[in-house]
This record gives sequence, structure tokens and C-alpha cells, in this order.
Amino acid sequence: IHDRSVLGGNASSEIGITSYGAEVSHTYAREGGIAEEIMRLRDREPEGGCEWSNAMEKLVRDEKNITVLYHSHVCDVGINNTIIKYVVTLDIQQLTMTRYDASIFIDCTGDAWVGYYAGAKYRYGRESKYEHDESLAPEIADTITMSGCIRSGGLQFFTDAGIETKFTLPEWVPKLPESDEEFGRVIKGPRVHWWMEAPNDYDDIYDGEETRDALLLVMMGCWDHMKNHWSQKDTIKNYKFNVVGIINGRRESRRLIGDYILTQDDCINGRKFEDTVAYSGWALDIHHPKGIYSGKEGPLYCAAGVPLVSVPYRCLYSKNIDNLLFAGRNVSATHIAIGTLRVQLTIMTLGQAAGTAAALCLRYNETPRGIYKRHMQELQQTLIKNDQYIPGLKNEDILDPCLNATVKASSVSTTEVFQKQHGTQGSLIPMNKPRALITGVSRHKDDINCVYLKLYSDRKEPVLATVYASVEGDLDTTPKQSEIFSAQAIVPSQHETWVEFPLHMIIERDSKGDYLRIWMNKTDGLYWRSIENLSFYRLSGEMNDNGQWEMTTGKSYCFSFKAPKEILANCEPKNVINGYSRILSADCYEWVSDPNQELPQWIELTFRKAEYINLVSIVFDTDMNNPATCRDYKYPFVPNCVKDYSVKILCGGEWKMIANETDNFMRKRNHSFEAIKVEKILVTVYKTAGSKSARITEIRASLEE
Repeated sequence: IHDRSVLGGNASSEIGITSYGAEVSHTYAREGGIAEEIMRLRDREPEGGCEWSNAMEKLVRDEKNITVLYHSHVCDVGINNTIIKYVVTLDIQQLTMTRYDASIFIDCTGDAWVGYYAGAKYRYGRESKYEHDESLAPEIADTITMSGCIRSGGLQFFTDAGIETKFTLPEWVPKLPESDEEFGRVIKGPRVHWWMEAPNDYDDIYDGEETRDALLLVMMGCWDHMKNHWSQKDTIKNYKFNVVGIINGRRESRRLIGDYILTQDDCINGRKFEDTVAYSGWALDIHHPKGIYSGKEGPLYCAAGVPLVSVPYRCLYSKNIDNLLFAGRNVSATHIAIGTLRVQLTIMTLGQAAGTAAALCLRYNETPRGIYKRHMQELQQTLIKNDQYIPGLKNEDILDPCLNATVKASSVSTTEVFQKQHGTQGSLIPMNKPRALITGVSRHKDDINCVYLKLYSDRKEPVLATVYASVEGDLDTTPKQSEIFSAQAIVPSQHETWVEFPLHMIIERDSKGDYLRIWMNKTDGLYWRSIENLSFYRLSGEMNDNGQWEMTTGKSYCFSFKAPKEILANCEPKNVINGYSRILSADCYEWVSDPNQELPQWIELTFRKAEYINLVSIVFDTDMNNPATCRDYKYPFVPNCVKDYSVKILCGGEWKMIANETDNFMRKRNHSFEAIKVEKILVTVYKTAGSKSARITEIRASLEE
């Protein structure tokens, strides 16, 4: 039951916010499961408006057991004591009302309308510091919630008119500071920025139109600053304010209370829970309560980095309504903790966890709390089976015969290097002008004794190179006025190597996060190795002729805080049954065939005894170490992914083909057949999307009902 005309929430064509998650800060941490399936659909067929909405609607159309009721807003709930009996919806186009009865309900409304009407316990606003001993919380509780933004997936708010245009700010629009420093934000060109926010004391739920109007004022005030006062206003002199969206992409409102409330301490310390069903890795990203009017204080209240955060199942069902689950930004967490949970790839995993729990409730005639008490392991193992990564847990399905199989393959790579950082290696970039990178340092030790840069010199003699470094503020705020550190080192001639530069920096911690700018000036004959396919938290660029840095996201240069040491990955065939459906370390890897041997390549599993099965599942490599979209590769497919393959099973000494696929672009593929006693599984890879090796992360088998 969906209250809009398109799927996707903040990622829909109405709002169009890019979806990110834990992968921006953690290696091999991109969300799998349904989130990855939607992303692969989005990137395979990106044409036609907002790709996220198209992908989600395609996914839903292909599921025979899903019916979507569009533009239907829940306006009432029928409840008997602590059990919801039905919901009533209002069709906002036809103005008709309909009742829907069910035994389990999942509130994914964002604003927690189902829970609200049912009388579920909830919170709104900021907790006080003492309530959960949260150092980042305010001293006194209040009703402040983070402002949303006006966005639109298909609209260009600011467009190039081809001739110089003027903009005069209406007198009824609040005027923002004129200087870059007082404005307090880094402007990245004529675009809608996430910090175009209203003060946080607006009520997004009950004062929706007033909030929208406040955001429209913010948009016009920001455009006035960019067009008439920004230090780089000449670069947008031909741009005009073209159109604006009307949908508020909300960040926060009600939060329903479960049997557990996730807190700042849980997130900062990476606390583990026996009932973990999902994870996050986004920072504790809380925006400034004054919104755009915070000026030089910047757009952030805090943005403290976190390890992988475990999310317990108890945060996903109601404390006092027996048959209510929930997922999204309305889950059971404090105002501070919701800063890491509220991003879209994370809430997709919360949705998969809640939906799976609902299915188990129906199977066992249980309440959501009953699943926690009596079926927790099955819930976790079901999520893992469906490609939802749960840190610390692995496939322990006693009914999966693959776990005890013997495995052999046509070849194995002995030269694969385990990538310890994000990105894929790019080209050598000449130091024919000053070049720089910006990276986060919030999870590194305070003293940075040195940095390592991967450099090449084509000169006949060694060259003395100098590297500079300084501390930045948050990437979207005015840079700090910090001390500039420098160090020198010798780069050997006609040789590419990691060069150590002894910087001896001390980083003073900032709750908003710390970033390091590293740069080198023009040096003839010197080259810096690039790295590509990174998140927007890594920037790189060059200095233009006017002495200004031009930085872009998604690319950087090779550097390290520790002495780089290449580690060869263990690519042996038995990795496909190690219990993990992703690369986690050099030892916990995937099967990779020898790149020096041409495709096709094969891998074969032999069961200890013939087993009745009717499903074979294969997980391919869609590069879970890098950004969510394979469009960053400029390919319609992820290069490591297998495109053409076949699956055969050996039954009574006879091989039977159960799948012969071409143009695959998905990470996880399930292949069903009539139940039969199987002795072996053979997967043959004929073609990949770019890799010279066949790559398979997991193979499972089961007997499904």
C-alpha cells in the first residue's frame, strides 16, 4: 500500500536522491540482497526518467505475489487491544476509502502512520544527553528533526540559457551571507545541494506546506548567493533558475519504539547483537538545527565516523503492538543513531529483514517478538541465503549439501592481489600541474607519521618530490584554516613505486569528521597513479590557471597511511562453499580462474552422497567493494560479473542441463528444477563482462517447498 504514484521514496522520480550506504566508508561493505538486485536492474536499463523507480517497478511487476496499490494513504487503523486488525486507506486521486485486513503489518511509511494510528509507542525529536548517555545529544530534549530538501529526479533546477542572465532576489526571501566564509558551504556548481535545508523546528508532518514553502525560500536564497555573491559566480553567469520541485525529501520524523533502541554508543563502539539482521556504515550524520541559516558554522551538527554498525532485529518490531513490524527511517533508534541508519541502501536491508520476519510470522503463526524468541537463527540464515550480508555470520544451513561437498575447478589464479582499499587502479596522471586528493581520516590514529604515494618518474635520474598536506573541514563546508605540513622524498628514475613521505602530522579531532588534503605541485617527468570507481567521500582534482582547485568525486590518486604491501588472494575453488557470499579478506575470498587461461572455465561440486535438491543458487562478483552503480565503470555491466554460463547436474551418472544463460548482469541467480537426486553440480563460465577470469563467490543447493 503506497501513498505515491511511483515507487522509491527519496530515490523515486519525484525526489531523486542518490542511494548510498556502508560502502562509502568501508571496504567490501556494499549492501546485497534486494538492494543489489534493484541496483543491477537500474544500471542495466537506465533509460527513461528516474532509474530507481523504473527498477523497483520492474522488480514488483515480475513478482506474481505482489500487488501494489498506488496513491493510497493510510488514514486509520482498526485495533483490538494490542493487535492491528486492519488499515483504512484513502485513494488520494479518487477520494475513495478501502479497508485491508491482515495478520501482520509492516510500517514503512517513513512518518510511521500505521504505528501512530495504532497507538504504538514512538519518539519525535532529539533525546537529551543523559537519557542514553550520548555525548553528541543536546543537554535538553526537544522536538527538532532534521530538515528535508526539495529535489526531483528528472528536473534540472538550474540550466544554461546560452546568454548571460540576471537574478534579482525577491524582497520577501531571507538574504543569506554574501561572502564564501560566512555562507559556510562549499558550492559544487549550479546544482541542488543537500545542505539547502530549512530550520529544523518546522514540523514536516503537520506543517508540510509551510515546510515546503520554507524550502522554496532556501532554494531562492541559495541561488541568489551563488549567482550574485559566490567567488566563482562568473562560471555560472549564463545559468538561470529554471524550475523547482515540490516534494520534500524528508530525513526524519517519528521513530517507533521497539524492544531495543539503537544508540550512539552502539554505533560508535560497533556493538554486536545476537539478533543482528542488518548493518550500516554511514557516519552519524546529523545536520545543523538552523539549516541554511547556520552560516559559517556549516551544515553539519556532527558526522562522526563509525565501524560497521550491527542493527538488531528488536529495532524492527513494536514494543507494545503485537503484530507490527517496521522498516525505514522510522525504526527504533535515537535521533543520533538514526544518522547512520537513515540512508537508502541501509533501509533497504532493514526492509528485507522486516519482510522476511513477516513471512516467518505467517509460517509459524508467530508474532514478531515470537520470531525473536524462537526463530531467530532461522531468520538470520534465511536472510543470508537471500544474499543479505550479516557481519560475523555465515551460511550454516544443515540442509545445504554444498557445504560438505568437494570442489575442483579447471584452473585457479595465483596472481590475484587482494585490494585492501576502495577503487580500481587507473592510469598514470602526469604532474604537469598541481594535483590534489581529499580523503577522510576520522578512523585513523591521531598522529599521521607519513603518507605513501604511488609515483612513477620517466626521468633518467632520481627526482626530489615534495608533498603537502592540511586538514579540511567537512567536504561540504568552508575549509579549515589549518597548518600546512610538507615532506620530501626521492622518486627513483624510470620506475613506479610507493614513495614514503614523512609528514609527522597531528590531527585534532572534530565531531563533524576530519578530512585530509594531500597535494603535489607541478613536477616535470613525474606521474601519480590514479584510482577510480570511488564514492563521493573521496575527491581529486587539479589547480586551474586562476590558482583555484577544481575537485571531482569518484576518482582519486593512489595513497596510503601505512606501508603498502601487496597480498596475494587465496582464489581456490572451495571458497564458493566457505559460508560467505562476498570477499572479506585475502583468505576469505572467491574462486577466480587463471587469467592466463582462456574461457570457458568450470567449477565442479561433488556431494558426499546423492541429495534430493530442486534449486541451485550462484552468487557472482559484482564488485561489492566499490560504489553502488556500475555506470561508474562506463559499462552497462560490472566487468567482474559473469555474463554467459551454464549449470549442469549429475543424476544417476547422467548430466542434465538446468540453465544456459547469456547476458547475465545479476549478482545472485537461482535456478529451479524438478526435485531429483543429484551427485554433482557443474558450472561453466563462457564469458564475463570484462574480466579475464571466471569469478564465483558462492554456490548453494537446497530442496525448496
